[in-house]
Amino acid sequence: MKLYIFRHGQTDGNVKNIVQGAGIDIELNAVGRSQAEQLGQTLKAEHLEAIYCSSMKRAKETAKIVATACNVPVIIMQGLEEVHFGEAEGMLSDEAHQKFANVFDIIHDSTNPNWMNVHVPGGESVKQSLDRIKRVLEHIVIESQRRGYQKIGIATHGALMFNLYQDKFGQDRKFDNCEYFTLEI
Repeated sequence: MKLYIFRHGQTDGNVKNIVQGAGIDIELNAVGRSQAEQLGQTLKAEHLEAIYCSSMKRAKETAKIVATACNVPVIIMQGLEEVHFGEAEGMLSDEAHQKFANVFDIIHDSTNPNWMNVHVPGGESVKQSLDRIKRVLEHIVIESQRRGYQKIGIATHGALMFNLYQDKFGQDRKFDNCEYFTLEI
């Protein structure tokens, strides 16, 4: 089975560099809708059979646009939501990194033995977000096998993708809006 894991399109929060996290639920802007249309045309050639998506507006809207191009159903799946950034959500990214420097400095240093376990107050650690996405992907794979699907799209969020990519491939990689990577399961 092949998973096409993609980030939602651009939001005004992305443009303003706001920490959106799981607690900031905003829609795509015009650029984001255009990005989703372009992604839909790209993924159409891959012959996806379904798209599972986060319950958040930006991911749902992206998934629906891509699904229309691919002529496949959208299945909303709890657990694909963005990483919870707790008290940092709604802040400008620079502000959050300054206020919670002790946390972000550790998270951004994968050589630190504690990097997967720290979190912003009220937020979720890298480990917690990875445990969550792995459980959800396992459920998606089982459900997809039952339905006979072999190529699945997954509409989700940047920080969650970063954590999953780092876990699967051992590399740090940020994802632009509507960028994707594939996993063979």
